[in-house]
Amino acid sequence: MKLLAGCVLLGALAISSPSAEYPGKATYDHTCKNCHGPDGKGDPVADKFYRVRIPRLNSKYVQSKSDDEIREIITRGRRKMKPVEMGTPVASHKLDEGLIPDVIAYVRSLKQWR
Repeated sequence: MKLLAGCVLLGALAISSPSAEYPGKATYDHTCKNCHGPDGKGDPVADKFYRVRIPRLNSKYVQSKSDDEIREIITRGRRKMKPVEMGTPVASHKLDEGLIPDVIAYVRSLKQWR
């Protein structure tokens, strides 16, 4: 019985963790992870490189923003951050509008992992 309860608990944790599959995770990993870190908690190396503390996506500061505000940051950029692009430096293009809601949903999933 204890083993079954433990398995159920581990299963629930796996489902609710940021590593659980979200449609926007692949896009996040491709476009955002290098600066914001794999779990949205930031990357001190990126902070030092850009000479700014890059917002932690799991922070109250970011999580309190509306979806529209996050969308605007993704599409237009903010301060030193340029608009998010996909592809390679040689063949980059703007992030497909259809992917943005999934990326926002993934960013929202990071709030519980402070």
